[in-house]
Amino acid sequence: MIKLSPEELESIRRRIDFLRIEASDIPGFNSMTHSEYLSDRGRRRNLERLVENVINAAADIAKILLAAGDLPVPDTYRDTLLQLGAAGFLKSPLAEKLAEMTRLRNVLAHQYLDIRWPALRDFIKNAPDTLQQFLEVMEELLNQSD
Repeated sequence: MIKLSPEELESIRRRIDFLRIEASDIPGFNSMTHSEYLSDRGRRRNLERLVENVINAAADIAKILLAAGDLPVPDTYRDTLLQLGAAGFLKSPLAEKLAEMTRLRNVLAHQYLDIRWPALRDFIKNAPDTLQQFLEVMEELLNQSD
């Protein structure tokens, strides 16, 4: 186990709080259809920004933990989350699910709307459970560091 400084603990706590709030908004998109995604620019933008926020927060937490543990911090979010698993902070299946979510950031930035939708539907369906598992592990780690 690593020893986190008070600043690192506070930084992770803020990100956990932010991630919990953002993740709680995901179910609000359960009823979104492909047609609505294509036609409602505001809702589409909200969903895409939500995805980005969630992924960024998880990756930021990972970076703080890796740096605190004097471990390499990879260049990509995907590799950073995988490294969190390799370093023993997360079980590999959870690290792999989180790492897979980072691919969606690239899809959002570089793919056409009709290609994005299947990945977003998958995110809406699966991200809440994955994020809840991540939050539970991170909170347990923080409780051990206090």
